[in-house]
Amino acid sequence: MSTSKVILGFLENQVVNPASRFVERIAFEMPKVTDLADTYKGTWYLSPRQHTIEFVCYNVLFFVLFRVGLHLFRKKGSAFYSPRLDQLSHSINANVLAGHWMDKVVLILLCGSYALTVYHKVFGDNFMYLLQPCHVNLLLLIFMMVSPPESKVTKMAFNSYLHYIWATILALSSPDTTENGLYLVIENFWIEHYLLLLVPIYLIYSGRFVVFPLSFSYAMLSYALFCLFHSFVLTGFGLLTGHNLNYMLVPPNSPLMHSLGKYYRLAVFVGMFIGCLISRYVLVEIFQVGLKIKQWLKANQIMREQGIPQVKSVKQE
Repeated sequence: MSTSKVILGFLENQVVNPASRFVERIAFEMPKVTDLADTYKGTWYLSPRQHTIEFVCYNVLFFVLFRVGLHLFRKKGSAFYSPRLDQLSHSINANVLAGHWMDKVVLILLCGSYALTVYHKVFGDNFMYLLQPCHVNLLLLIFMMVSPPESKVTKMAFNSYLHYIWATILALSSPDTTENGLYLVIENFWIEHYLLLLVPIYLIYSGRFVVFPLSFSYAMLSYALFCLFHSFVLTGFGLLTGHNLNYMLVPPNSPLMHSLGKYYRLAVFVGMFIGCLISRYVLVEIFQVGLKIKQWLKANQIMREQGIPQVKSVKQE
């Protein structure tokens, strides 16, 4: 018998199998029969063995991606480097929106929507679904609104959020408008998701936060964080409680996801990567067009006042 087979056999018998039995014990209430029409409840759609192997492999992979992305992004000369951040911050001091009272209105709307969400989840007996990414992103926006805008952590949180806009658009395109009898459930769904989409645009144009230059290393960092939240937090709590948090235990009820079978989560994580790139490299760049035009016009106005010839646009050059 070859050495590799001996090692694999040892790992299977001494590591994987005991770990699989442990996972099955902590999730003992989950049924083995999957009702694909009910995507709220967790089942053993994936075997305990596959959950065990994927939990380790995915979390190690995404943690390594996060560390590599952070290392590359923090290198001297990158947007994270203090002088560069300060330079970028000064470049947007001429705000399109003044903020002030508008900031307070936005914060009140965010807090009101989140309070309604907590009410709906707690009294609807599904409080674990407060961990759904949309609700966590709403909490992240509240954190950004109340935190000092000059903080690097706040700036990084905002720029990471810009990679997750695709998730809000996906939720709006396939809304979950299940009525549970509580007050304003459907209305708050639309309020919450339009806030998730529109508030980042407001924050861009208000100049509250600097938008980092396009950076693949930061896209990789943001993607890894989003995936770690799914592979570690949502999968872990899903197994412990039997809730199918953001489809980490059972795939969405769609022919495509069902056709992928036990490999559906791999497709989900690949789709997340594509969504993060589209959000930052396409959507956010479109959102910033008006701001860039305003800055270009202001630069030309200042130069005209100083008797300097008009600055050519990028396309003219």
